[in-house]
Amino acid sequence: MKIGVALSGGKDSSLVAALLRRDGHRVIGYHLLLSPDRYGPLPLEEQIAGVQCLGERLGIETRIIDGREDFAGEVMEEFARSYAAGETPNPCVLCNRIFKFGLLFEAAREDGCDRVASGHYARVVPGEPPVLKQPLPPRRDEAYFLFDLNPKRLNRIFFPLGEISPGEAKRLVEELLPGFTPLPVSREACFLSRTGLKSFLEENLPVRPGKGEIVDREGKVLGEHPGTEFYTVGQRKGLSSASGKKGPLYVLRVIPEENRVVVGGKADLLTRRIRAVRPNWLSIPAPDGPFTARTKIRYTHPGAEALITPRQDGGLEIEFTVPQEAPTPGQAAVFYRKDTLLGGAWIRNHLRG
Repeated sequence: MKIGVALSGGKDSSLVAALLRRDGHRVIGYHLLLSPDRYGPLPLEEQIAGVQCLGERLGIETRIIDGREDFAGEVMEEFARSYAAGETPNPCVLCNRIFKFGLLFEAAREDGCDRVASGHYARVVPGEPPVLKQPLPPRRDEAYFLFDLNPKRLNRIFFPLGEISPGEAKRLVEELLPGFTPLPVSREACFLSRTGLKSFLEENLPVRPGKGEIVDREGKVLGEHPGTEFYTVGQRKGLSSASGKKGPLYVLRVIPEENRVVVGGKADLLTRRIRAVRPNWLSIPAPDGPFTARTKIRYTHPGAEALITPRQDGGLEIEFTVPQEAPTPGQAAVFYRKDTLLGGAWIRNHLRG
């Protein structure tokens, strides 16, 4: 079988290529250039040379796909816009949909690849429809970041590491890639690896209103902030000008249009009902009525039982059985039934009641 591999040069994607090569497949490694040079994890020349050396070691073809211009517009600008709007974006979900399983997927298909593989810890069960599942074991559930994929492409995507434990993956790297030194792969947004969030936002926000007020839920001014873009729901750091007045405080809301950060106690972070927009359904048809599912509101969230109700405007209302801490606008609410990922949507705001 001819298989295209999303080859970042990190440990996981390199292991996938090595496993497929060992099993006799014809493998083509596709390396995406995404971050503009000054933001990338490595200088461009080092990045390309490193992938080419890796391809020679693995005995596979390697191809470079330059997506930097589109990435700057589709992901980086959206990231800055989201922070400016008081949200906390999740750029990896966008990157997976638009680039890794969009631009790269199409390049592999044009090259005649039968399937596309990556180093994500997830599983696809082919069928009509195909089903996206958590990995075995589920400790590293990267299916969460894949909820927004085009469901029509799932039957041609697979994740060889989805049924391999981290310990087994480490053993296989030592066996198949002895002495292997992976290219640096950022665990946060790749375009923040050299600059950091603060510097990136200072350079890329379209408008920066500057200093403003930190207030409590009643609107009483407690202190001053340097810019709403530096705050996210649930955050505790950066509130030193206000925290001494009412004990430990946490960000409850970010209101850019008023240049205000609303804070409160830890108990104030608990929310039972949220609204989400732009749902995407992978393993089930779009529901026409309420249903219950285990719902994760961030990657590290264990998930909690919730009633999901479709709205006439195309969005969703999500009501948890037990209030959850700090659902954050801009993050994803992703729905599971046992180990199957049903779909997900983008958190817009909290609802009263």
